Amino acid sequence: MPIETTNHAVDAAAYFGEHDGPLASLARGDVPSCFAGLDRRLNSFLREARSTEAELSMADGPDDALWERGRNEMAEIVRAASDLHAWVGTQRCAVDTCECRADRLLRLLLQDQHVAHHAGYSPQLQRVATLVIGHSDSLPFSFVHSRNHITHPVRQHGGWQARLVTSAGATPLYESPGYPGTPLRLFYEDTRACFEAVITALGR
Repeated sequence: MPIETTNHAVDAAAYFGEHDGPLASLARGDVPSCFAGLDRRLNSFLREARSTEAELSMADGPDDALWERGRNEMAEIVRAASDLHAWVGTQRCAVDTCECRADRLLRLLLQDQHVAHHAGYSPQLQRVATLVIGHSDSLPFSFVHSRNHITHPVRQHGGWQARLVTSAGATPLYESPGYPGTPLRLFYEDTRACFEAVITALGR
């Protein structure tokens, strides 16, 4: 880890007031095997910090030394957290311990929208090979296949292949080529695009 990144981590952990969790771990020099928790924490913090920064920068705010100091300190906090967030986006998760398994993010997105889904087990492959989205005993429903083991970490994820099943048969909905070694944020974008294509086709 670069020296400047470690310094940002220490600063951000102090700003967050965290004594444990992903930021505190990073500040101690422990690089996480999975960066998803750190990415989510930073996203949440940056939304709040930027909102506070905007309020402090309002034209009708009091014109005094303390207000100016608050604006400057908040701007520095946002800069430090943004630098750390940019660094997190370039990191690779450890394949054998990553918690961002391919099916987890897609399932979370489906749960948030209360979309029925269940895993499809392949006796031939002896593993979960697909997600069936919608009710498979009624039409339409979607059949989403991970080109690799769907319970593998994202670093072994080969991309999504989604099809819509209707009375006329199965038609392609979404396909991505896979990207071993791609930064984690692109996996999020790809998985969300697959999710949106599916729920749109299902009329959600």
